[in-house]
Amino acid sequence: MNGEAQSLRPYPGMNPLRGTRPGIGDKDAPRPLDLTGRERQLRGAMQAMSHVAARFARAARRTLPFLVRRRARLAPEAVYICDTGSMRDTGEGPTFEVMLESEELGAWGSLSLNADAIALVLEGSLGGREGASLSALANELTLAQRALVGRIARSLAEDFASAVREEAGLSLAIISCHALAAGDPKDQPGPDGLAVDCLFQGIPGSPTITVSISAEALEAAAREHEVEQPASADPRMTEAVRDVPVEVVVELGRITLGLRRVLGLKVGQVLRLPTAVDDPVTVRVAGINKFAGSPVISRGQLSVEIKGRHGE
Repeated sequence: MNGEAQSLRPYPGMNPLRGTRPGIGDKDAPRPLDLTGRERQLRGAMQAMSHVAARFARAARRTLPFLVRRRARLAPEAVYICDTGSMRDTGEGPTFEVMLESEELGAWGSLSLNADAIALVLEGSLGGREGASLSALANELTLAQRALVGRIARSLAEDFASAVREEAGLSLAIISCHALAAGDPKDQPGPDGLAVDCLFQGIPGSPTITVSISAEALEAAAREHEVEQPASADPRMTEAVRDVPVEVVVELGRITLGLRRVLGLKVGQVLRLPTAVDDPVTVRVAGINKFAGSPVISRGQLSVEIKGRHGE
């Protein structure tokens, strides 16, 4: 266990007393002993934050259209408890930070782009070459760089606020948006929060967007927003229903053709679907859209990996 722990790199905002970032369902990573019981108390909020991060990553795909061109995507990692008191220094390279607040429950939120993410946004927005390594930035952004990154960072923060509103019914508004030079102190938004690092998969370097929100406010909002489940029926009937076969269909895409073209179809012709190779596919259960997934190859067979619930 000690050998594994020594190989782990520290994460931004990681409390050394808590160790690595604990995530919901993360079985492989070593987990620290939570002496305070804080993780158990916030389990519902951590689950809600995981859903918020997934919603944000999907919305950011529209805000950052160059990701499709580069065949990359934004992938959220596990939720972790961040100690905002230790998140005081930007570290190496400039960062860009957007702060959000809400009068409801005294909530705060933040969105931060590290130096590699800033370089990616700048090069992607200006049509940088696909596959090229990210250019190094100076310790402080120029006025033109701040303006461009600020516009995109605000759009990303709005995506984050929308994800929080849809998941927990909590409204956040942007209150500040600014660049920080290397070594500048960060704002301290409030007490401990929950954070997720969203990594750009398929991009060289380590571009990361970190989203965070006050833990207690998210927990309270998620609890109020939760739909009350109906009373369960006879447990014997519930168990019997579990054995009923249900048809599961994975839809790669659909198109509409005129009858003339359908009658003229021949062997060897190719029908193009309006779906990109990295677009999510819909999984229908008993004819109802239930999940979103992505096509993968498993043991030589075409398969689908479930990524989330439909519409989240």
